[in-house]
Amino acid sequence: MQTQIMSFNIMEYMVWVIENTATEFFNGNKTAAYESLKNSGLYQIYMDTYETTHTLGQEYLIEEVREYFIVNGVEHVGR
Repeated sequence: MQTQIMSFNIMEYMVWVIENTATEFFNGNKTAAYESLKNSGLYQIYMDTYETTHTLGQEYLIEEVREYFIVNGVEHVGR
């Protein structure tokens, strides 16, 4: 089994993704946001596409997560 090593930049980006998702969809609950991102596959998608997605703004991220959650039936608290 190969271990995936996460660079500091990717780790910092993923924390940003989790924090923004938690604030927007889970009343600040970072654990719930992390679990939903992991279970929905978005966490891996954002890690895999770091080189392009880390340049996008917060508004774009939130809209993309919202659309993905709706299309894939991911439950969230929302606003």
